[in-house]
Amino acid sequence: PDAGKAIEIYCLCITTFFISHKATFDFFLMDLAYPKRYATYSHAPYSSIDTLELFPDPDRPPIRHCCNCKCGGGGKIDEDDQGDKSQSEYDNEPKTFLGYWQDFSGDTSMHGIKYVFHGPVIARVVFSVLMLVFVGKLVLQLKESIEQYSSFPTSTKIQLADVTGPPSIQFPTISVCSHNPVTKSYLEKYPGLEGIWKNLSHSNSEFSKIDWNKNPYNLYKNFTFAQILTDGGPSTRNVLQCEHFINLCYENPSLGSKYMERELSVSGNCFRINPAGKLFGKGGDYGKLSLKFFADVNEYVEASEDMAQFGYAVAFHDHEQYSGALPTAFWMSPGTIYKVDLSLTTEYRLKPPVGKCNDTVKYNTYGRHEENSCLAMCRDDAIIQQCGCVKIPPPLPENNPGVVYRPCTLQEWTTCGLPAYLKWFMDYVDVTRTDIMCHCYPACKERFYKASISSSGLSKLYAAKRVDKLPMGYSTAQDVLDNLMVLDILFTNTQETEINEIATYGWMNFLGDVGGVLGLFLGASAFTLVELIVFGVIMCWTYCRKAVNR
Repeated sequence: PDAGKAIEIYCLCITTFFISHKATFDFFLMDLAYPKRYATYSHAPYSSIDTLELFPDPDRPPIRHCCNCKCGGGGKIDEDDQGDKSQSEYDNEPKTFLGYWQDFSGDTSMHGIKYVFHGPVIARVVFSVLMLVFVGKLVLQLKESIEQYSSFPTSTKIQLADVTGPPSIQFPTISVCSHNPVTKSYLEKYPGLEGIWKNLSHSNSEFSKIDWNKNPYNLYKNFTFAQILTDGGPSTRNVLQCEHFINLCYENPSLGSKYMERELSVSGNCFRINPAGKLFGKGGDYGKLSLKFFADVNEYVEASEDMAQFGYAVAFHDHEQYSGALPTAFWMSPGTIYKVDLSLTTEYRLKPPVGKCNDTVKYNTYGRHEENSCLAMCRDDAIIQQCGCVKIPPPLPENNPGVVYRPCTLQEWTTCGLPAYLKWFMDYVDVTRTDIMCHCYPACKERFYKASISSSGLSKLYAAKRVDKLPMGYSTAQDVLDNLMVLDILFTNTQETEINEIATYGWMNFLGDVGGVLGLFLGASAFTLVELIVFGVIMCWTYCRKAVNR
């Protein structure tokens, strides 16, 4: 490899010398190789010669040169060097393709190629070797450029978004799902249902073998998850307070009575605060949103008591997303006040073929299309295809009108839905699979909120002052500490961050590299390409006309 680089550097140095010393090299080589054919211009300086070939063709009479006075001012030409043929006779001779190519090489803007066809043998050999070396290097460089361009390399650029209008920022939708999705008082209305629910909550595959015609299973085999979660989920009274700065949420003109709604998901009957994303605020405490939730631990069932976590799962997301498609959430426990510092980020991705984002689908059954919502829809469709029902219907089934998302009964879920889901899950997490189960690609534009959370335990003095506001059945400061959870949500500033995916080697980069190597190694340019096209057209026309005349 070192020897090859040394040869390349040597060839480049020789070429540079030829170019920078053209006049000296011109006189030297012509006088050395063809002293007789060099026209007698001793009486005229070199600068007065109109046309002078660097390497005259030994098989072609020299072109008549006009000196000093432009063929009328006393310049003389040595007629002894004209040879046996006149210029017109030479030009009218039948030419081969090589002859046409020799003429083209003398006129083209690609400078180096004419020295391969014109001049003494040693010069043509030297320039032919140089041309082969340069062409080889050109091919290698072009190969690398094509491979780099075909790989579509990208990088990310982080910048602050341009702010127009008054400084404010859009609050996220806050999804809050209880770790106790069904209350004890609801299950106590239906003897035997709590045991069934405990097994279903733990996704016990052995539960699929039970006989639904026996008591008490036959009493609940036609119940659906949607029905149980809707009727037995946490009460709206568990949201004790929603306050934006100094106003209660329902008093806010942009929110009103619709500051909260319920969302049915696999996590339960969740709360959605700011569901339409209409709440805007300032940075810092001036735009703080304060929420208070009541865990209602007296309503926890045995299935929930077996879990290590206790309280709520909280997620901060765009209002066009739903908790059923979110991959994760923050676990928050009662007896704690949480301070949540948010920042808003918008990510822009490139479309194919450079990027991999999907801009053909805007929305699906779980809201705005993005990778996780597409995955949730893929899961539902796989279960629908096998069982004809799903555990919980998606929030926006109208976005896929060709499919009916019917909720599974408990019997259908245990006998078909749960095995189908477990199979889909195991197939999806199998990293050795080569086929693609779900064609889910990131969205071309995605907004997400980053949360930095700090927490502190509620003080006993604070709890003692809130006893009179407890729901029925709770009456002590300890009940406040066991059930109350406070969230203070704010933005550190109103600046939005943009993450842009950019192509690091695009079409213009490729064109610049190709033009650079063509110019460096062959002296070619865009005009050379035009000349080659014109030359090709003329050659085709010439040979076609000759073929017709025959």
